Amino acid sequence: MKNGIQAVTLSMEPADDVLTTADRRKQDRHIAMLRLAKIRAESGEGWGFIKNLSATGMMLEVHSDFELGKQVSAILSEDQELAGAVRWRDQSQAGIEFFEPIDVAKLLSKPTADKSGRVPRLPRITMKHPINLYLGSQLIHADICDISPAGVCIRTDYSFEMGKSLRLSVPNLLDISGTVRWQSADRVGIVFSQRLPLDDLMIWLSTFYKADKIETSDVVALNHGEDIADTIDPASNSLPYQVIGHDDLDKEILIDKVGSATEALIQFKATSKFFYKVSIRNADNVPLSIGTIVLRASDEEMAAARSQVG
Repeated sequence: MKNGIQAVTLSMEPADDVLTTADRRKQDRHIAMLRLAKIRAESGEGWGFIKNLSATGMMLEVHSDFELGKQVSAILSEDQELAGAVRWRDQSQAGIEFFEPIDVAKLLSKPTADKSGRVPRLPRITMKHPINLYLGSQLIHADICDISPAGVCIRTDYSFEMGKSLRLSVPNLLDISGTVRWQSADRVGIVFSQRLPLDDLMIWLSTFYKADKIETSDVVALNHGEDIADTIDPASNSLPYQVIGHDDLDKEILIDKVGSATEALIQFKATSKFFYKVSIRNADNVPLSIGTIVLRASDEEMAAARSQVG
């Protein structure tokens, strides 16, 4: 991602139909900047930069794989959110027209502390994903609750000592040390020893959301109760299914071989918390998406129901 500041004028119509010439000049004034923000879109959440800002819109830079959809929000802090419609997209850059004009000066002013002395922080990305923690030679499995370039909140039953140093590992994202800052019941806050590279975090988040999403056409077929046999990956016909567990070094362990998608889903759900990742393959060792398995399981249930009626 390019980190240089670039002044680009957005081509957007003012929100109000009647504006004086002075008002138009004021609203059309664009400020070149490089402001980190949490981006919330239809496909999920990620990080991006606000590179250009005016009272009526902004230009965002996000990872090119991040699907924005028709509407998007840029969240600068817990109490600052800019929402608008996507007017154009050119690879990693996008132009957003705000639903309502904003006060740019107020937005860019230094954040002030509330009555308790707390200053709003940059929002974190909410998600659920396995993470491995190492206390010396001890391995602790946990789930990510939310993450930012500076730290992570995890969920685990393990009780930590405050200020304890540990190592955190997520394949394709991080292998970094951190320090335990707080714990409340099963939630633990950890600050990284150094900030995560934003590009790496954005790429990983884009991959995470893509892997987690079932094809729209498959969902439509399910919702309408259509005969979904034609929409299922033909590779799913090759039985038995292999349910495979992966550790954080991507070492594979065969959990079970089953003869139906329903059994594969049951095994997948039952064992996911014990492994870093669980995948499903057919008899020919071809990986199958969870969407395909869900559809096949639904097809099995419908077939079983028909046989009972007959």
